[in-house]
Amino acid sequence: MREFKLFESARGSARVVSMMVLVAILACAYVALDFYVGGQRDASMVEGRGGAILGALSAYKRETGSLPDTLERLVPKYLPLLAKCPNGQPYTYKTTGAEYTLGCQDVLFKSQPYHYDSKSRAWAG
Repeated sequence: MREFKLFESARGSARVVSMMVLVAILACAYVALDFYVGGQRDASMVEGRGGAILGALSAYKRETGSLPDTLERLVPKYLPLLAKCPNGQPYTYKTTGAEYTLGCQDVLFKSQPYHYDSKSRAWAG
């Protein structure tokens, strides 16, 4: 009888450990999914807000024949104000000749930048 109780006790402990492992796996999956969904939401926000900046850059270039040296030159003629990244920081803007990049830091998985490259005409992260 005593051996049977020890066996049942060990089996019960194994169930508890299995349940704890399952809970830990589900918690990790939830955190990973939250980071992924948050990153996708932020990337959409960057593209939406950045679209107005891209349009203003095109208008500036058509009118002046070159790109502005800073995004601030677009305000107020081409934009009423400069949009901010989802984290509240200003967009990054770098020119290289006739090409430029526009982006935000810490967007995808809250740790990777997300940017637009005028050469490829695409957003990437």
